[in-house]
Amino acid sequence: MLNLTRISLLTLGRRVAETGIKPNSTDIATLAMAAGNAGVSPVLVSILTDDTAPEVVRLRAFERVSCAMSRVTYRTDVAAAA
Repeated sequence: MLNLTRISLLTLGRRVAETGIKPNSTDIATLAMAAGNAGVSPVLVSILTDDTAPEVVRLRAFERVSCAMSRVTYRTDVAAAA
């Protein structure tokens, strides 16, 4: 995920739905870093990147983080910083 846009979030969401969190760990780490920089809950971000957490918990965290980041993509001041 080179650029954080709504389309890149949708694409990542589709890939996560098809293959899960682990096969997409590089893009998940990128999303987590951008989410942390954008002020998304540190608890959600840490769950998302926790390899020891159950997949279903990480999927729920992904949903909440990606929803928060989709709102950020409309705020150019925050998206530029992320």
